Order: sequence, then C-alpha cells, then structure tokens
Amino acid sequence: MRRLLMIVVVLCLIGADRVVYAPTAYTDRDGLNLRPAPPTRPGPTIEAYVRPEFAARMRRLRNTILVAAARHNHPQLSGMSDREFAIVMATILYNENFGWAEELAPPLRMVTPLYQEAQQQVNSGIGANFSVWPANLRPSVAAEILAGEVPLADGSILHIPLRVEGSQIDLRQYHDQRALFAAITTEISHDELAINYLAANLERGVWRAAIEGQPISWRTLAAWHNQGIVDPVAIQANPTARDYVRRAAAYLPAARMLFATTDHAEMSAL
Repeated sequence: MRRLLMIVVVLCLIGADRVVYAPTAYTDRDGLNLRPAPPTRPGPTIEAYVRPEFAARMRRLRNTILVAAARHNHPQLSGMSDREFAIVMATILYNENFGWAEELAPPLRMVTPLYQEAQQQVNSGIGANFSVWPANLRPSVAAEILAGEVPLADGSILHIPLRVEGSQIDLRQYHDQRALFAAITTEISHDELAINYLAANLERGVWRAAIEGQPISWRTLAAWHNQGIVDPVAIQANPTARDYVRRAAAYLPAARMLFATTDHAEMSAL
C-alpha cells in the first residue's frame, strides 16, 4: 500500500506526461490528442544533459542499437546508412531521457527515475497507457508496431511486414486491452527490447514518409517518434514536435560520439 501511495503521489505531482503543470494540449489534423507542448523558451540553446548512469547504459546498448538499425533500416527508402539510422535512434534515446521539464526545474532530475518507474508500475498493475522508458513508448503505440500498422495522414492504415526481434507477444491471444498493455509494458521497459521496438517504430516512420512523398532525415524520424507526423510543414506548425526536434539536435554530437569508434569491419560483422 505504501508503494502504491508513493506512485500516486508522484504521478499527481509531476503529471501524466513529464510536466509540472497543465500546459496547452495540441491536436493533429485529425483532432487526436498529442503530447502537451512545452513552454516557449527564447533561444535555441539547451543543456544536452545525460545522466551518468544512462550514459553507461547507452554504451552497453551500443551494439544492440547497431544491430536493430541494420535490421529495420531500408537505405533505399531512408537514404541513410545503417550507422546513420543508429545515430538517429541514439539521439532519440538521449532526448527522451532528459525532458524540458527537467531542464526548467533541475530538482526534478532527482525524482525522474522514480517517476518513470511509477508509470511502469501503473501500466503493469492496471494496464494503463502511460509512456514507458527508455524509449518513451506508450503501449498503444507498441501494439500498432506489433500489428505492423502505419497510420497515414489521410486517416487510412498502411500494413507492413514488421517483426520486433525478441518480442513474445502474440496479439491474437489478447482479448483484454489492459492485459495486453501490461504485457507490452513488461517488454518495452526492458532495455534491449525497447531498442528493438524503437527501431521498428522508426521503420514505420520511414514507410510513412516514403508513401506520402516526404523528405526523410533525422528530423523526420524524431518528429514521427514524438508526434506521429512526418510532413515538414506539419512539424513546423506543431509546437511540441518543433521543440522536440530542436532539443534532439543538441544530442546529435553525443549520438555520433557513441558510434565514433565503429569501423567498417565491425559493421560488416553485424
């Protein structure tokens, strides 16, 4: 009971989406609720902070990211090498694990790991749909990934052959959404599996952009992961996506450095 009360208190204090107050919620062109927009801040400079323990996790996951990138990248569509795709993945992971709220209020850095665990516990306990780290994926999005569904801008669904390496979930066996979300939470809270889900999600973004004739870059995939949009005009018009891409840019050097020692021999062995 004490642990449950602690979880509830943390969620009430910090909020359901890494915020400490109720910011304006933005919607996409279909009227769907998206992540709340961060407060407007002057200037492009942010602190590209990486927690020491997360930096160590990223070094440990380096090869996992490279393998997942090679599995889900389609160079003929993305225009990226597998290593470049891996850099995009790392950029997103760094960005997802240090949000704007923590930058504005540094004391939140101490409780963020507790908050992340709290959301995971709530999902696991009652089948909720809170985001789960390290990739900051909601179970509902992960379910789309497992189903190979790519929602398009016109509201239709593109179905692609997609497999998340290591996943043991068979969607056909679940008739209760809460049980499904609890099972998915277990998978996406596991570092290696979360990496595979992230890579598969970015593959969906590549297909969405290719089908809709949009240019594909790290910005495209970052906005896709954050808001489910790929159109550059839509990205610029969406305050949350625009700020997310701005923040992600600060982590590109760290992501590139993570793979700086990768040579051709190592890549060919993957």
